Amino acid sequence: MEKLILLFEEFILKAIVMTETMMARDFSEEIDFDHFTGNRERLFNVIEKISEQINWDEVSVEKKTELNRQIEFIKKLDEKLLTKLQEHREEIRSEIEKTVRQKDNIKGYNLSDVK
Repeated sequence: MEKLILLFEEFILKAIVMTETMMARDFSEEIDFDHFTGNRERLFNVIEKISEQINWDEVSVEKKTELNRQIEFIKKLDEKLLTKLQEHREEIRSEIEKTVRQKDNIKGYNLSDVK
């Protein structure tokens, strides 16, 4: 049982590191979000499978508390990551709107009238 708990904790820590790494990235660079979300989904599937095999009644209250604290930390990181992604999406939307406006402004020029 102890090995499963250690394995569970190891994968929880991997999820934390993975999320923190993504948070530290500069979203203006090219990022493969499909790769990140796919890996993360697989990681959480493994965590779920391990969790199903653990008899939680045999786990000490202190250990449960620590694991719950780590899971709550992942949830907070997720909220921060979602906020950062939404901000990045708004920046991109704004840039696209600006580009479209500039394109429309350029269309309005009649270069044949310029001497």
